[in-house]
This record gives sequence, C-alpha cells and structure tokens, in this order.
Amino acid sequence: MRDVIEIGTKRLKLRRLRISDAQRMATFLDDPGVGRNLAMTPLPYLPSAAEGWIMITQARAPLGRDFVFGVDLPGEGLIGCIGAHRRDGESFEVGYWFGRPYWGQGFATEAARAFVAEAGKLGALEAGHFADNPASGRVLSKAGFAYTGETKPMFSLGRGESVACKRMRYAQRVQAAA
Repeated sequence: MRDVIEIGTKRLKLRRLRISDAQRMATFLDDPGVGRNLAMTPLPYLPSAAEGWIMITQARAPLGRDFVFGVDLPGEGLIGCIGAHRRDGESFEVGYWFGRPYWGQGFATEAARAFVAEAGKLGALEAGHFADNPASGRVLSKAGFAYTGETKPMFSLGRGESVACKRMRYAQRVQAAA
C-alpha cells in the first residue's frame, strides 16, 4: 500500500493528503457532530491542527505505519478522510470521517470498501466505533468488518471522556458495487 497513490471508485477519488486540504478538513472536523465521534480529534479543531496532522502524517509515511487518504468528490474537493494505522503487533486500525453534508449518501461505504480492498494487503485490519454511533458500525459492516463481541472504553478528545467502543475485525472481502 506504500506505493498506492490513488484509489478510484465509481464516484470518489482516494488520494494522499495535501496541506491545501487543511482548511476544508478543519471546517468539517470542527463540527461537534463529526469530531465527537473520533478518538484523536480535539474540539475546537483549528486549521493549524489540520496542517500539523497532515505534516506529521506525511513525515511518518516512509515508516510504513500510517496509510492515510483524503476522499475527494469531483467538483466538491475533500469530503472526508480514511486511513489505516499500525497498532501493537501486526494489525492495522482503520478509521474514517466524513463532513456532515456528505452523510447518508453512501460515500463512507464506497470509500471504505475500496480502501480495505487495498489495506487488506497490509495484514489484519481492525476498527471500532463509539456505541452511540451505530451508523459507523453499519458502514464498517458493509465494508466487510464483523463485530468481535468486545466493547471497551476509548478516550475521545472531542468529548473529553472515555466512551464505549464496539470493536470489529475485517472478516471478508465484499464487492465494491452497491
């Protein structure tokens, strides 16, 4: 996946992040409805935070531990982000977010299916979602993840507290269509 620069779907383009994405990223992540569902995103979320995160991600790319892609909708630009980060051992944690205007249109599922088709080559994939965000669980299920039965507390910077997180593991390949 280190050599993958772009992943295309029917409607979307997944590509490496650029510093020019920072303002749009900050606008979406500063929305409490988005930021509160992420573990490592503080609220408020400023453009300088997005710039710093993008620069760190770019600097860490040669280590082969983080594979992060911006999700572009032609004519709109960046609408979200998806990535896989190496955790303890050989597994990778998959996470994603999309700006609120792009919820409920199948973009997250489309991007997740395409992303895990490539990221699955890295090794075992895991993911999780806060228990009060079942929509994220549906996206992950449609992308081939299955619940492990484990729920554990995970700290959310946006909420400032630990929240129950339902754990999932990539279990199967699914078709990119639908």
